[in-house]
Amino acid sequence: MTTTNLKRPSSPVEDNQVESSTKKIRSSSPSSQLPCDSSTINSNSEVATDSNSKKISIHEWLHPNDEQINQTIITHSPLLHESSSTFITFTLSFLPFSNQIKQISTLEKECKRIIRELNVINLINELIFSQDNQNQGAFEKKNLIILTKNGKEKIREPDHRIWACRTLILRQGKDGTKGEDDYQLHEASFDDNEKYGGQTILRALRENKGIDVLSVCCRWYGGDMIGPIRFQHITTTVITSLKSTLKLMNLRDLRINIESLDEEIIHLRSKLSSISENFTSSQSQSTIQNGKGKYDEIDDEKKLERLVIAREKTKDALEKKLANQGT
Repeated sequence: MTTTNLKRPSSPVEDNQVESSTKKIRSSSPSSQLPCDSSTINSNSEVATDSNSKKISIHEWLHPNDEQINQTIITHSPLLHESSSTFITFTLSFLPFSNQIKQISTLEKECKRIIRELNVINLINELIFSQDNQNQGAFEKKNLIILTKNGKEKIREPDHRIWACRTLILRQGKDGTKGEDDYQLHEASFDDNEKYGGQTILRALRENKGIDVLSVCCRWYGGDMIGPIRFQHITTTVITSLKSTLKLMNLRDLRINIESLDEEIIHLRSKLSSISENFTSSQSQSTIQNGKGKYDEIDDEKKLERLVIAREKTKDALEKKLANQGT
């Protein structure tokens, strides 16, 4: 467990990526609450939550003001089998309440809560019984199915939930209004009886610029010792899921940036053309359509970056025009 000074990149980006496309001020009050029961996994291994059918957890009931509960991004690696063991890693976007978490111990407590509520079996139930994974690793029926107290069959939970987290927390006395310098990088990890497992995940997060993420590697142990190769499998699954989550986080941030610029451009144009207030209001809401963002269908990071650049140029031109008019 360590604390480090570091500025936050929005995701691992190429050296020639335009700097303006990733600039943003971090919110000081998002939540990393995880859906417990009603999550589905699409073809990209991203968990999408159904807000209409999701059961309310105790934490949600006690914390009704957690605004971004349904915005947590979570992906997982493929299942990796070795002898009688099976590994899979989930990586979540992690933005804790900065005003509540000031110490490593508090960060650890929040991570443990999230992992405790992570319904691994529901998230990968179909994957477990797919043809590619049946009778592989720990998923032989004799090792996979257990009996409950009332005699019903049940898929057993992972034997280990090894995790590590890296996230930016507000410095003492700071409020986030001065940007990245108001934040400090905090790290935490947990072995869950897999010695050095947490540090293995933490190393993978560091080497792949994972910030504001929580990775948990689940291992089902079938009884056969596999030696040091288990650390290689932990690293492989962590990197796979981490890259997927970071890409989705970058896409989300770019879309938010574009939508914010769109609203600023509409406002500037309304000032220039004296458009009525009602018209301006209706236009400013046009980035949300049927509950989805206007740019949600665009999955090309480069295209979104180009849109950001174009919007910034338009905004600059409108601001200059307003300044020339003495507005």
